[in-house]
Amino acid sequence: MTQMTSDNRRSGVNLSLAGLAGIVFFWLTDPQWGPLGQRMHADDLIDAINFGHPGTLIGLAGSGVVLLIGFWLMTRRTA
Repeated sequence: MTQMTSDNRRSGVNLSLAGLAGIVFFWLTDPQWGPLGQRMHADDLIDAINFGHPGTLIGLAGSGVVLLIGFWLMTRRTA
């Protein structure tokens, strides 16, 4: 039974790290909020913001869900 709890926690940590990495990636590359996105699209920033905003929101939401599932797995106890 201890192995199952250890596996759940390890999976939870890995999922949490993946979710956090996704959030950082989408924030960094967003043309409106992220520092890298503003440099990459300096010449047509308004078009890049309008084009990339839905993808950024979906990416942040998906990464947030993965992060929450990872936190849930870390706190879960097996019976």
